[in-house]
Amino acid sequence: MLQVTAYIPCFNNAATVRRAVESVLAQTTAPSETLVIDDGSTDGSVAQLDGLPIRIVRHERNLGRGAARARAMAEARHPLVLCCDATNVLDLDFAANARGWFDDARVAAVFGVYRQSDPRTAAERWRGRHLFKMATPRSVRSDALLATGGAVLRRATVQVAGGFDVALRHSEDVDLGRRLLAGGHLVVSDPRIGFTSIATDTVCKVLERYWRWHAGVHEAVTWRGYRKTIIYSLKSMVADDLRAGDWSSAGISVVCPHYQFWKSRLRSRRRAD
Repeated sequence: MLQVTAYIPCFNNAATVRRAVESVLAQTTAPSETLVIDDGSTDGSVAQLDGLPIRIVRHERNLGRGAARARAMAEARHPLVLCCDATNVLDLDFAANARGWFDDARVAAVFGVYRQSDPRTAAERWRGRHLFKMATPRSVRSDALLATGGAVLRRATVQVAGGFDVALRHSEDVDLGRRLLAGGHLVVSDPRIGFTSIATDTVCKVLERYWRWHAGVHEAVTWRGYRKTIIYSLKSMVADDLRAGDWSSAGISVVCPHYQFWKSRLRSRRRAD
């Protein structure tokens, strides 16, 4: 059976990182080694990990998600690499259930689905509905765009595909996933395995996360695309919120396309200057 290296990428996650690491260590099929990639944290995140049987790899400054994931793949000693983000906790049988997929040599990656506990705020209700899409029926797919909040990757295949792009601060998983699929490999989304978000998100944080998940590698925006996202937010997102009687979340949905467009547009202007 293939051995597993686990890693938890961390940047200023002092409130949640220990629980994330403990969920990895508690797996029914325990990893052979566990790494924490501390990407320049300044909030004492590493101090929360005292006493745990892990290896900490530290960046002196924040380099971003692509660099943190690339460092984990470089440091990993085993053929399979398990990732759990520092704001998530894995189901206890996550690794065991994911690992079965790798009996098929074509499988390059397997990832699970987000869950959350009972939401306490409008932002968390909105997160469950529109980011995690918890009410959306799902089936197993083998041609999915990679997501790494809770995932297992075949290290050798990732290396052949070029690995994570160290320059990317978001969309690094989608970028790698597209290269894996283009190379004829399988990227599996399995809704039977999962993990739970333990982050406390504000409205600003969920809008920022939505932007990161949808901005794309190049953050390209057009006026036509802006119009389409506004229409989608009103016809789909706001409509879902109102059907749930959730007027507060509907307000977040109204703001969402404007946040997406203007953040990307302003970043594009700064890069051009």
